[in-house]
Amino acid sequence: MNQFNLPLDPFVYIFGNMPANFKIYRWIMLAPAAGISDSITRRIARTWGADAILTELISSEGLIRNCKKTMAMMSFEQSERPIGIQLFGAEPDHMAEAARIASSAKPDFIDLNFGCPARKVVAKNGGASLLLDLPLLEKIIRKVVRAINLPVTIKYRSGWDNANIVAVEVARIAEANGVSAVCLHPRTRISGFTGTADWSHIAKVKQAVNIPVIGSGDINSPEKAKLMFAQTGCDAVMICRASFGNPWIFKKTKYYLQTGELLPEPDINTRIAAALEHLRLSVQRYGSWHGLIRMRSKLCWYIKGFPEASSVRAKLVLLTAEKDVINLFESYKMELNRAGYGPTEHKKDSTGFEVRQN
Repeated sequence: MNQFNLPLDPFVYIFGNMPANFKIYRWIMLAPAAGISDSITRRIARTWGADAILTELISSEGLIRNCKKTMAMMSFEQSERPIGIQLFGAEPDHMAEAARIASSAKPDFIDLNFGCPARKVVAKNGGASLLLDLPLLEKIIRKVVRAINLPVTIKYRSGWDNANIVAVEVARIAEANGVSAVCLHPRTRISGFTGTADWSHIAKVKQAVNIPVIGSGDINSPEKAKLMFAQTGCDAVMICRASFGNPWIFKKTKYYLQTGELLPEPDINTRIAAALEHLRLSVQRYGSWHGLIRMRSKLCWYIKGFPEASSVRAKLVLLTAEKDVINLFESYKMELNRAGYGPTEHKKDSTGFEVRQN
């Protein structure tokens, strides 16, 4: 069995024509997450069905100053396409220059972040803080669009707080200045990630503009993705936190949208195999020490909700060698298989194939 060959409609991508892509296919995208969506995580997401991905948000100031660490954040592999490089900043000319630098990496599009609520970003007048200064936001968009020959998209929040909702205004500004698509996370900066995302703002944006609208916020299951499409009329959805340690959510969602069938969650064997592959790639890219340290929290995401997962987590933080981590997870897998959490005969796995255990 090839677990990656799903019986799904073929994905088609037309380079340089963002609106056309959304007209022929409902994208299920991976949202960017600072410190998480590195090249490895993005490749895994693409393998498991994410139609398009974004880099972590990258500082425009770091790019124009040729900061080695910032420049490295733009690197990606061909298997990650279609991919957008996401930029943040508050100075229009610097953002335009950063977009030109990012374009030299030959991504499929450039994305501008107007939604990050993090204090260190907002303190520099970047991210969600620009929702309080729409003239400046518009100037940034205009300069970036004119500076490059790639599609430009934006990702933003509905406003700074509930008294300053600007979801529709920002979308109209974006459309008027040549942006190819907008992605709205309908929470305010003040709300952070608390409460419930107000999808009605996505619907209002969709009604207000003619460019593609991507919906984001609280999509943690295939059913939620279908509900967002139905309630908002959006052209695509973007999944973030629900994909942590759960990359199969992309193929499961696509399968559900195309067939109406909900596939079961992957068993512990599939989860641990995915976790250890993630670890292997991390060590390969970052070295044995840094690769392992970066993976400690990510590995635990894969076994969240299973018995004794907290015990594994407690042991994991004490380990400093890849082989010891592998042994820990293999032993845990054997324990759960004996407890009945492994594959069963003729069980349908998360890819939609019948799996026969020999």
